[in-house]
Order: sequence, then C-alpha cells, then structure tokens
Amino acid sequence: MKKWCIKNIGVGIILVDVQDSLLTAIKTKDFLTDALITLIQSIKIFKIPLFVTEQVPHKLGSTSETLLSHLPHSDRIPKSSFSVFGSQEFVDALRGQKLNHLIFTGIETPICIYLSAIDALKQGYEVTVLSDCVAARRSEDQQVVFDTLDRAGCHIIPLESFLYGFLGSSEHPDFGEINTLVRNRNAND
Repeated sequence: MKKWCIKNIGVGIILVDVQDSLLTAIKTKDFLTDALITLIQSIKIFKIPLFVTEQVPHKLGSTSETLLSHLPHSDRIPKSSFSVFGSQEFVDALRGQKLNHLIFTGIETPICIYLSAIDALKQGYEVTVLSDCVAARRSEDQQVVFDTLDRAGCHIIPLESFLYGFLGSSEHPDFGEINTLVRNRNAND
C-alpha cells in the first residue's frame, strides 16, 4: 500500500496549460482558478519551484490573465506535445533543479495531465496530482484518469492535503499564513 507523504525538499509544481481558450470549456473553471490561486499563493510562501507550460500559445493564447497576476514570475514554457516531457525547454528547466517529486496541476486531466504524469513516473519521479487543481471538459473522463493514475503509482490528493502535508504540523513557521489562505478559500466556496 502506497502512502502519501511530502518531504520539504525536491518538490516542484507543474502548472499545465491553464490558458483562457482552454478554460472556457471547463465547467468548473471558477473553482479550478480559485484553487490554483490558493496554490500559487502557498508556493510563494513555501518557495517551491513552479514550472508553467502553455500549449501552442501562438494559437491558443497565454496563461489565464487571472492567474498571471498571481504568478511569482512570468517565465512560461511553450509546448506542442501533450506531455510536458515532450518539450525540450521543459526538460532542460527541470534538469536545472534537484527535484524528485512533481506535483501536477492544470488542464486537461485526461490529456496533458495524464500523459505528463505517466512520463514523470517513467523518468523516476514521485508524482502527485492535486485533484481540485486539475480539470477536464468531461468529469467522467477525469475520474477514469484518477483511477488509472492511482493504479500506476501516482498520488491523487486535494490541495489541502498537499498543503498540510507539506507543513507537517501546526508548529511549522508558515502554518498561520497557509491556514488563513485555506480558510479564506473555503469561505468563497
């Protein structure tokens, strides 16, 4: 039985293709955007590396303006492959970090998230998909992918499980800030 636990080293967040043109087809886009903003605010506090990809941005546009205003930097990695690992620029950026655990977020779950997570496993990374930080046009497709990724060895957990798992205890120096972000998010749901 696999057990999810996070160590505060070697973790990277991958924000996959959250572009306005793709978000329009997502029924839960407001919920997704809210969760991603909470995640982005949290990783600024934790100082976790963030990698942002965009699927053929010259055709589909850039990352959602709503998220761009919260991103700690504006470096975005263009890609044409569905897996982030099909982008040499992404692979090179990842190689520059000492990461062993990748956290996947973004859209769309049955395509880019699924293929990227499987490729990450093949590359030897531990993989987590944040269930409320990914979305699909069809919710039934998303559930099939979650089940498949779970069987493949990925961890499928909600954002709060990740955040509190990263903190480890209420004695963590960032507990108060993270707890406030989570409470504020829940107040808006």
